[in-house]
Amino acid sequence: MKRPLIGVSGSHMVDDHGPFAGYHRSYVNDDYIRSVNEAGGVAILVPFTEDEEAAREIMSRVDGLVLSGGHDVYPLLYGEEPCRQIGPVWPARDRFDQLLLAEAEKRGIPVMGICRGCQIINVAHGGTLYQDLSLDKNSFV
Repeated sequence: MKRPLIGVSGSHMVDDHGPFAGYHRSYVNDDYIRSVNEAGGVAILVPFTEDEEAAREIMSRVDGLVLSGGHDVYPLLYGEEPCRQIGPVWPARDRFDQLLLAEAEKRGIPVMGICRGCQIINVAHGGTLYQDLSLDKNSFV
């Protein structure tokens, strides 16, 4: 039986030391790849890109999508001004992940969100978020 090809949304970083300082790297934590493979799929990194056509092309070839964790979701996407407690945001990554989600939903393929990925799914469907749990009066933080 053919194993399903599962796209895992990637991030990027810039090396800050060593012989490759300044190089841009596409990555996802290995736990995502290992987990998909151990569950019977074949994981493939969907590298962050602002090239929407390339992202759509990759999504046309996968059987499922894992939206990975990362930065906080930009509050303007859910109608709020950023507060001072918010962590780092990356609006271009938000757009990338929302595009991947829209393509997966258009094709009817399964999607799983982890941490930030769950938040992206929520916001893409009109939900809101607490920018920081200290702002939730019912939180135990």
